[in-house]
Amino acid sequence: MTAKITPIERPTLESMFTSYAKYRPTSNTFQGDGKRMLLSQSDAWMQQARLIGEKRFFTLTETAVTFFKFGKSSLDFEEYQKFLEMLCQTKGIGLEEVKSCMTGCGPPGMVS
Repeated sequence: MTAKITPIERPTLESMFTSYAKYRPTSNTFQGDGKRMLLSQSDAWMQQARLIGEKRFFTLTETAVTFFKFGKSSLDFEEYQKFLEMLCQTKGIGLEEVKSCMTGCGPPGMVS
């Protein structure tokens, strides 16, 4: 009898959003309820996904400028998707490639 190997399902962008939106909440916010994401949480996620940094897709300045175009201190999932679209359009980078990096980078705080 051979053991069946079940493939591991890749997390969705929405489930990863929830995880990172709960990561490192600040004391003056909504306490990281997983429904809204701060710029610092987004940057942590993108850094873990290896999207931000030297010779990467984006810089911290680019993410901040795009994030603050929404005029809010945090974004819900729908707004965050629009943020990603805007960021990718600005740089001419494929949205699906960015989403793939963001869903494959592991949970918050995991060093890959």
